[in-house]
Amino acid sequence: MIGVILAGGNSTRFGEDKSLYNLDGAAMYKHVASNLINSGVCDKIVISTNERLKSEFSEYETIIDEDRYRDHGPLSGIYSVAKRYVGHPLLVVSTDTPYVPSVWLQILSDIYKKNGKTVVTKGKQLHPLVGIYHDPNLAMILEDQLNSKQLSIRQFLNKLDYMILDIEAEQLSESDFKNINHKSDI
Repeated sequence: MIGVILAGGNSTRFGEDKSLYNLDGAAMYKHVASNLINSGVCDKIVISTNERLKSEFSEYETIIDEDRYRDHGPLSGIYSVAKRYVGHPLLVVSTDTPYVPSVWLQILSDIYKKNGKTVVTKGKQLHPLVGIYHDPNLAMILEDQLNSKQLSIRQFLNKLDYMILDIEAEQLSESDFKNINHKSDI
């Protein structure tokens, strides 16, 4: 399984690069990396990012969005990794969800192993950027979606055989899945 940290956004609402923001003594992406490592389910961790930030993540393999899909959001990042790691399940966590517990990532992995299909997180709302994406044709499906200019990850999910795993079933808190878009969200 490939752990994928999505760290390619422009952070316009945040005011500076979220992935590099010092949160409790470490860059935000490092919190996500630590959670992926502590989960024990990833064979490798990669950073999906943009050209501007590519040199910021030297301790991990960095995968850059293709020029034709620049600024196409998280689907572009997932596509770039799926194209490089064809056939591998991708445990995707966005850099702006640094509090996702390692135990949740283990649970997602267990459910994926039992069912063999994409599984995404749900709390009070859907958290599609905390999930495991897998399909034999994942890169091709993503490419079609990107070419259609329909960049909604929810629309993309409708093209996959997927399931939703609810955090309440595991007595986890919605605050663990908080998406940090503004500094006031911290």
